[in-house]
Amino acid sequence: MAIRAEDMKAILPRPAAVGRKGDLKRDRPRNLGLFRSVLAGSGHTLADVFANLELTPRVERVLRHAKHDLLSARVSLPSEEGEGYWEFTRIRDEIYVVVANFAYKEPRIEFVPGDGLVQFCFKISGDMTLAVSRAEPLRWNRPSLLVWSQPKGVDISEWTAPCAHERYITISVKSEFLTDLLSASGADLPTRLQAFVCANRETINYRQLPLSPSMFDAAAQLIDNPCTGSLALVWTEALTLQLLCSAAESFRALPDGPDEEYSERELRCLHAARTVLMRQFAPAPTIAKLARTVGMAESTLTKGFKCIFGQTIFDFSLRCRMQHAMTMICDQRWSVAKASEAVGYAHPTSFTTAFRRHFGMRPMDMRRVKSRRRRGP
Repeated sequence: MAIRAEDMKAILPRPAAVGRKGDLKRDRPRNLGLFRSVLAGSGHTLADVFANLELTPRVERVLRHAKHDLLSARVSLPSEEGEGYWEFTRIRDEIYVVVANFAYKEPRIEFVPGDGLVQFCFKISGDMTLAVSRAEPLRWNRPSLLVWSQPKGVDISEWTAPCAHERYITISVKSEFLTDLLSASGADLPTRLQAFVCANRETINYRQLPLSPSMFDAAAQLIDNPCTGSLALVWTEALTLQLLCSAAESFRALPDGPDEEYSERELRCLHAARTVLMRQFAPAPTIAKLARTVGMAESTLTKGFKCIFGQTIFDFSLRCRMQHAMTMICDQRWSVAKASEAVGYAHPTSFTTAFRRHFGMRPMDMRRVKSRRRRGP
């Protein structure tokens, strides 16, 4: 289901309206902006940014792979502005990849002109808002896949909250390349994805979907690239194609019928249910208890949750519990027994089986992999 206005009440600081190219310039505040402002100047396109990658003094660690026509460069944040970096990779002239792993000390506003590209944005963490219109800002502050198409000549602004640790991947492609990559013809694309490759659109099109475990892991691996030199570029190319294919499959899994409509109250209840599942791990709430907690009928809750969030209640709860367990084991160094109890498993062996089924490896193997990534090659 497309995101509704009722679910987008985040407030931008002095937001500017969406309009044709140039409409925003009159009201632009003095702001250091994000990567477009740093690399190409305020209001420039993504293509302008990549054209200036090797010319900007702020750029460091430029990598090339001539045979595969790959180029990558990194921009680190000055300590007085925050910490972290942006990393940019061009895969031939077909795919533009932006890796974000940063936290600014102060809020930043960037003005983004439309470039006609289709973007797949894989969010792991952070708190960013996009001014889709004055009445409909989109707050992008939870793990999710945001698919975005912004026509040429249509400007928006985006804003990142102070001290929010942004970790996400943005993959931008031309619509014709996406068609060639994912199908033999445009008609073979998943029904809901076809709207994003339409060349005649004059309005912004977007859809937010949940991140599958495989997408979450691939995005994390792309951010925490363990390779160096030209091998790092090949790693980026491989994971980028994997993420694009996973995103297409997410659209293929959506029903072809019309979107369900929900009242404002029902949407509040569904989001309340999602919040409960994100916070209560042991024991995981049953559907009956969850329905009573948020004040909905069980049938409406189960159907609405799948429609709005793209996952069943069970699958979403399991994903939240497994992600929490991974954080405790890999980052906080908890024992498997203690972590399994914290996410509602009575026996560590049952938890280990579920963890391996979810992530593809055992808890202690995951800890070793994460430790090696932090240490680097």
